[in-house]
Amino acid sequence: MIASYFKYLQKAKGDFRLHSPLVFDLYNKVLKHLPKKDRDAELDRRLKNFVNDNPLIFKDDDCVMVVKGIHKNKKDEDDWKRLCKDGNVSLSIDCWSFGLVFVMERLKKEHFVLRF
Repeated sequence: MIASYFKYLQKAKGDFRLHSPLVFDLYNKVLKHLPKKDRDAELDRRLKNFVNDNPLIFKDDDCVMVVKGIHKNKKDEDDWKRLCKDGNVSLSIDCWSFGLVFVMERLKKEHFVLRF
């Protein structure tokens, strides 16, 4: 998993290299100051608030999912890659310890690797 982590670090971007307004906003409002302690509970709450605070972006039939432990082992990495390639997934974000998956038909398919 060490080699996998170095690949992640090479691809990972901060907020100033994000070309998607949605991902830039998500990064700054949800992820950037996410505390390492109690990260799971904070992430769920912040993500839910972000979706609810942006009704012009998120519609009723949109789906946002947090996938934890995406780089825990080779099987989990393969499952994550397969999920990102799924035809229904329009946006996926790799944050190393977890991933975010968005099903939003009006978005073009994109994948981001973020470091925060």
